[in-house]
Amino acid sequence: MISIQDLDIVFGSQKNSIHALKSVSLDVAEGESYGLVGESGSGKSTVLRAMVGINSHWTGRIVVDGEELKQKRSVASRKHMQMVFQDPYGSLHPRRTVNDTLKEPLIIHDFDDHDERIVKSLEEVGLGAEFRFRYPHQLSGGQRQRVAIARALILEPRVILLDEPTSALDVSVQAEILNLLSALRKAHNLTYIMVSHDLAVVGHLCSKIAVMNRGEILEEMSEAQLRSGDVKHDYTRQLWSASKGYDREALNDFKDFA
Repeated sequence: MISIQDLDIVFGSQKNSIHALKSVSLDVAEGESYGLVGESGSGKSTVLRAMVGINSHWTGRIVVDGEELKQKRSVASRKHMQMVFQDPYGSLHPRRTVNDTLKEPLIIHDFDDHDERIVKSLEEVGLGAEFRFRYPHQLSGGQRQRVAIARALILEPRVILLDEPTSALDVSVQAEILNLLSALRKAHNLTYIMVSHDLAVVGHLCSKIAVMNRGEILEEMSEAQLRSGDVKHDYTRQLWSASKGYDREALNDFKDFA
């Protein structure tokens, strides 16, 4: 479903340039959930932003469902690949109702039966029709993220890109959103790429995980390998150790992988 080859992005120029992505390559099968993990600044979100056209100055090759994407995306090409952003408070317009938010992509992509589609999408994410005319400030964080997921689903995409969709939520709400995402993937045969710094979150949802550091993929592993700690790269081992909680000995052995 997704094939990325030698993806490169450089921000800035000359002495102030930052090589954000360095020959990133990955493949994601149809219906698979693929995780990108690493600390902040490792390039995880930049991969997603290149795929949806937010960062358009990339080089390399991106193919989604057999279509090779260009740096400037057409409206039609955006329909089958949608993104859910990290911040449920910032990704919804404060002066638009839930109904307005869900209706806009339907208008852009010439869908009909707006009312029916809006109610159906809200029900799929665990919200009823009574949420249609509420404003974001009238919703909890978890409810806002459910609306963001409904907005991504309403165009009936094949690929969903998830940029740390639970990191701004309480732990109890995180589990609800992860379970919802897992159920939706199975129900609609969706393909996910999920970005997170939390190994436990990625391990809950993803069957294959790639570890990134400083713009490069260092290692790719299965969910079973992640859970057992069967990792090869020293950086991955350090990340895995840190995910288990505070450990003075591990902290003393910390290395900066430049």
